[in-house]
This record gives sequence, C-alpha cells and structure tokens, in this order.
Amino acid sequence: MQEERCAGFLKKCVRSCGATLWQLSFGVLMISALSGCGYTLKGGGSVLPQDVKRVYVPMVENSSTETGVATILTEALRDQFERYGVLTVVEDLDEADAVLKARILKISESTRTTTGGNTDTGLQYDTSMRVQAELRRASGPLLWRNPDLSVTKTFGSSKESVVTGSVDFAEGTLSASDLSGLDTREIARGQRGQSLQDLAEQVAQTIYDQAVTPDF
Repeated sequence: MQEERCAGFLKKCVRSCGATLWQLSFGVLMISALSGCGYTLKGGGSVLPQDVKRVYVPMVENSSTETGVATILTEALRDQFERYGVLTVVEDLDEADAVLKARILKISESTRTTTGGNTDTGLQYDTSMRVQAELRRASGPLLWRNPDLSVTKTFGSSKESVVTGSVDFAEGTLSASDLSGLDTREIARGQRGQSLQDLAEQVAQTIYDQAVTPDF
C-alpha cells in the first residue's frame, strides 16, 4: 500500500514539475538510503513524546535592563518552533500539549580594540545573552530544561572594525555602501540592534535543538 502511494506521488510530480520518473525515483532512493544510515533533515524529527504536537509560547520574561529584547526573543522562539513542521505553535494555552517558558537573565557587553590594515583603530563589542528556559506538558510534568544557556555575538562600532565580508554582515540590514554615510554612533546602534536580533535567533535555535531535535 505504501509503495502504491509513493508511485502515485511520483507520477503527479512528473506531470506537474516536468521531471523524469528516473530523476524523482533516484531522489527518493537517496533520501531513503540516508534515513536508513541514521541521517535526517535538520529539524525533521523530535525526541518529545508522540502526543506532544502543539506548543504554547508565552511572552518571554526579561530580567535584564535591555528593553524590547523580550519581544524579539519571543518572536524568534515562535518562528523557530514552527519552522520545521514538527510542532505547531498555538495562541491559546487551552489548545497546547506543552508550554515553553523562557526568561532573559542577563545581557552583557565587553569591548576590545581592533586595528585595521591602515593602522586605524576601532572598538568591537562582544554581546552575550543568558537565558533560562523550560518545556513542560500543559499539565505540568517537565519535558526539558536549561537553567543557564548563553550565546555571544561580536559587532563593530566603526567602519574599521566592521567585517563587511562576513556572513553575519551580509545577512544584516546594513550594506558596505551604507557605512560611508554613517558616523560611529549610528554604525554602533545599527550593529548592536542586528546583534540582539542574531542573538535571539541563535538562542531560539539552540533551545529547539536541545528540547526537540534528536541526536544522531
């Protein structure tokens, strides 16, 4: 029965996508082979009990002095937990099988001086976010907990200390051409805002990986 469903699916793909049956069959065989060897698509599995499918993510609590970051992390968590289709994030606690709660413990910064090729110096900031989080069944029992998760992000505060060729810069909101028209304070503000967003996404990814993703 399973083979008949797969065959029907392949034929539909041939008609709609224009791919050959051989190409699609080869793709299916490769996925099956990798799965048999223990490989899986990232985020495609779950270590949670089978009946845990819907998660409620309330607003993150914020014990730091940084305003607005709780909203950023809350949205990052909700996006992350729905990204792979393994879990559904619900808006109402009554609909949930589990509840993910998180608290920002601290956001801290340290600075260091960097020297460019033309001997100009600039400051780089290492921003760290510490978070505690736990996932519980809606009825109370603990499913997962990390009491002190920490991630760090580095950003520059001047044209000389911003690495425009990095992946992080390419994914940010500033472009290399933007830097020439900004002063140091504006660059630092823009870089720090992007750094907090990146930190939140990294925390959300780490929480999902630890709480949901199987180890292979």
